[in-house]
Amino acid sequence: MGKRGLITGIVCATMALVAYFAWQFSFFECDANTYTTTAEQLFTPDHAAKLAPLLLIGLLSALGIVLCIVVRQRIVRKDPLRGSFATSMGSALAGRVRGQRVSAFMVVRWACMVGFFALMVFGGILLGARLTQVSIPVFACPTNMSQLSEASCYYLAHLNELAELPLAGIAAFVVSTLGFVLVFGRTLCGFLCPMGLAQDVMHKIRQATRVEGIAMTDRMYQALVPLRWTMLLLMVGLCFAGGNFCNFCPAIALSPIAVGLSVSLYASGFLMVFVLIASFFKRRFFCTICPLGYLVGLAHKVQPFRIRKDCTACTECGACYAACPMGIKQIYTEREHADVTDINCIMCGECVRCCPEDEALSLTFAGKPLYVSKRSRVVEGYRRQSHE
Repeated sequence: MGKRGLITGIVCATMALVAYFAWQFSFFECDANTYTTTAEQLFTPDHAAKLAPLLLIGLLSALGIVLCIVVRQRIVRKDPLRGSFATSMGSALAGRVRGQRVSAFMVVRWACMVGFFALMVFGGILLGARLTQVSIPVFACPTNMSQLSEASCYYLAHLNELAELPLAGIAAFVVSTLGFVLVFGRTLCGFLCPMGLAQDVMHKIRQATRVEGIAMTDRMYQALVPLRWTMLLLMVGLCFAGGNFCNFCPAIALSPIAVGLSVSLYASGFLMVFVLIASFFKRRFFCTICPLGYLVGLAHKVQPFRIRKDCTACTECGACYAACPMGIKQIYTEREHADVTDINCIMCGECVRCCPEDEALSLTFAGKPLYVSKRSRVVEGYRRQSHE
């Protein structure tokens, strides 16, 4: 066993132990698991008091971010070459179009994320009804009984409970989950997932504060693969070992608490702090190790949403690869095939936005272009940025 295999084994074993004994790592405990929130109570001081765990998570995340910035500054002062590695590549290439106008595609994507977040947190309260027979494969903790519909993550992490459902319940889960997966694929991650919105908000905060992100390399992305497989194994198999993946999942530290549900947080609370800190420096960090996202991505060969490339128009500038939050190098390196859709692609459109060649990259649905790269958009970004 090589050094890399040994490190991977240690990481996987550590995560397995933390997951299995998650209930012993109490982040926040409550005495009662009550649920009485109504639309009138959402803006009351009593509801605000129930948001204390989220406030604690936010404060710890902010402290962690400041600590990381201070440590990195010390590294830069002591070793400028090593420090520049962590701040140069990603911002230099992806940031060159920071000044361009927001496209209609991006407006729609953010509107979908914000709107669906509201529905998956407060949908039952706002609409007065829930879609109990529909399971959407996103991380939106079903402990929150006020969300619009069920989230597939719960039964995928509790296969033993899924098997105990009536046949009609199992059929509803399978049909609705597979339906969303086959039609949307990981577009669900880029447009609908509440955890995705939380990560994108952290990215926007970093941009607003002008803090440099961390440039990921191929080797760093490869190092995350064992972590993703470990998360996947824990999600689909922990229930058979007597554990509960929900005590390890960061989603439970978001949706249920936001609606005022009293829940106890265990390892999930610590993991949520880690996810927010990591997503501040590396966009969509959790998506790169998300077990549910990987399962959804298995349908990338048949989903109608595609990323297409005109290889003759590509100048191999690398802007698409630098901008991709999932680190998909195939978009940059492919020189023969037009379809460059990858299992990890969340259809965020960042590669298309940053591509400086007309129609070199496009995001399509059933063959029809929805978002196409334009040289003028990138040039405009240069000009606006130079005048800032």
